[in-house]
Amino acid sequence: MKKILALTVAVLCYFCTYSQEAEASGNVPTLIISPRFEVNPYIRTGGGGHSGVDFGTSSLYTLFEGSVGDNFSYSMSNHWLSTDPKSLYQNAFRSDDVDFIDWLTLSYSVGRFTFTVGKDMLAIGGYELDPMDVDQHPTLCSTFWHNCAIYQWGGKVEYTTKDEASTVAFQFGTSPFGELPFKSKLFSYSLIWYGEYGCFAPIWSANLIEYDRGCFVKMASLGNGFYFGDFGAEIDLMYKHLNYDGSNHEFSAVAKFGYTLKDKVELFIKGGYEHRSGLDIFGYEDEFSFMPTELSSRGFAFYGGGVNYYPLRSSKDLRLHAVIAANTYSKSLALSIGATYHFNLTDTIRKHK
Repeated sequence: MKKILALTVAVLCYFCTYSQEAEASGNVPTLIISPRFEVNPYIRTGGGGHSGVDFGTSSLYTLFEGSVGDNFSYSMSNHWLSTDPKSLYQNAFRSDDVDFIDWLTLSYSVGRFTFTVGKDMLAIGGYELDPMDVDQHPTLCSTFWHNCAIYQWGGKVEYTTKDEASTVAFQFGTSPFGELPFKSKLFSYSLIWYGEYGCFAPIWSANLIEYDRGCFVKMASLGNGFYFGDFGAEIDLMYKHLNYDGSNHEFSAVAKFGYTLKDKVELFIKGGYEHRSGLDIFGYEDEFSFMPTELSSRGFAFYGGGVNYYPLRSSKDLRLHAVIAANTYSKSLALSIGATYHFNLTDTIRKHK
């Protein structure tokens, strides 16, 4: 813990010095510190269910990003603390699990092209993967969200159309099935399309994820966003299989429907269904009792709803949330109550000058 605090203080000191120098050049970096605290009580609803309480995904994140000149930009997201902080540092620089670095990227933009290298989120697509982890509600997420080590090292090239309605990207990266980046010699290849066409916003992708030398999990993901004023719907469809004949396959459908009231209150319901092959395609070994602890060929469904409330005037920095969730595995009901605050240190420094 002392090492974590020392590292955090060093980062803050460096940021304060660097931001003053960068402001003189016009390229002011952004540092956002995001603590999250929540309490999750569980209520048994059937035989074999679970009752108890934990601190859910209470955590501490930071986001540091900015630009250098007109063409270069950088972004780093760190996960400093969780309810199991030791694992974040034991797993450092592994491919098959999360660690204290979510992403660390350097990008170069020229014309309508952007080239990115570093650790980044796999371009698998879908709206469930779109929010930052600190803003997500895990008791209402799929087993894929829980178990796929989505942040990997590699590179990406993006092309944005002239009207900015579409962006197409190709990504090459390490595989979540490898133990150590590059040393495991297992890689992933992704092609993704982001679009904005009025009320319709697609995130579609095709992926090859290598699990053994020359052997791939083949994936297709269709994320579809529909927005009509204060109403929104996000529907993700994903298919993945090991063999070309599709004999060992999994598919899932996840849908979220929401309504925003005066930019202060977000009401939403969410549910999903996953068909699984029984072959541990993405290693569902999560020990969290509310989610499946072992993989079977039977279907798995989850469902629930919640509310996000933003009490600050003209700001969404502070979010209070309450979420209720259930699934066909746990025979339990989960109630998550908590708060997330995005503290923008850059704005604070400017205000006090």
